[in-house]
Amino acid sequence: MPKNTANKTQSEKLFMSDVRQKITFSIIESYKNIRTNVLSLMAKKNAKTLAITSPNASEGKSTTALNLAITISQLGKKVLIIDADAHKPSLHRKLKIDNKIGLLEVLSSTATLSEATHAHNEFLDVITCNTLTPNPSELLSSEKFDELFNEFKEKYDYIILDTPPVNPVADALVLAQKVDLLIMVVRASSTTYDAFKKSVKALKVLDLNVDGVIINGADPRPKGYYKSKYSYYKSNNYYY
Repeated sequence: MPKNTANKTQSEKLFMSDVRQKITFSIIESYKNIRTNVLSLMAKKNAKTLAITSPNASEGKSTTALNLAITISQLGKKVLIIDADAHKPSLHRKLKIDNKIGLLEVLSSTATLSEATHAHNEFLDVITCNTLTPNPSELLSSEKFDELFNEFKEKYDYIILDTPPVNPVADALVLAQKVDLLIMVVRASSTTYDAFKKSVKALKVLDLNVDGVIINGADPRPKGYYKSKYSYYKSNNYYY
């Protein structure tokens, strides 16, 4: 529950001040609808950890993960979003923060957690990632990561992992085993059925299921477009 109206209003202002492109009311509401559905699904599963991935690159997973984290933080919930894509990290660019010290430095014990954590607003913390480590899969599979993740669970209401796409690298499969919920982002008129099927099959091998799908870049008009459990939004109208 929000702490008070003033805090929620301030959080809303922080959110809107970060808009980089012209945003329509319908786009803002679409992200809030996604938030409502994701939180409902998480409540049913008593979940607090979530991974957002995609079959391939450039399908909008990082933008979706970030804006979902921001909209959840607007409810006065303490949220942590982690850029866990060591192959193509992007949260630091979207938020204009440094990524020299991030998740992999903490896991390799070359930096402290406090050095790697950035406060985006009162309720949202961010941990970035860089591409300097040659063995991200090993670090993400380590006991140190599990210990760190358990520490996060004690501190935050919700934890969102922005993972690499499933098909190109193994990291997403490693991370998907550590969370309560897995959401797949696909891009309308871009993601092929074969690519989606391949990613789902790779998850099934590990007995992992996709808990929900967000279709990015779809026409938001009602006719024929509201068959998914999540709302859609136009790919050229991002908060980030």
